[in-house]
Amino acid sequence: MPVFGWLFVLIVLGGIIIGSLIHKYRYRNMNLIYTAFGQENYFKIISKLKADGVTYKVRIPGQAFGDRERPVVDNTQYDIYVKKADVHLAADALRK
Repeated sequence: MPVFGWLFVLIVLGGIIIGSLIHKYRYRNMNLIYTAFGQENYFKIISKLKADGVTYKVRIPGQAFGDRERPVVDNTQYDIYVKKADVHLAADALRK
């Protein structure tokens, strides 16, 4: 394999490792409480959290490199995280 091939592999692996560390750092005090598919389901869940004053973060896996084309059927995955201390509040909010 030429030098440029190895360099490319090292850059890609470095990017994956750095991305993984950033994700781990950003969500270190958070718990995944819900995975919604589609905007309708997503908005229903976050409106319940907002109504009870629960702060949250949302991660859309697979969109690290910008926007993608929207399919006819929206099955976008939304991972919804809350602080570890607020897990019980979020669970109560989602049961309503």
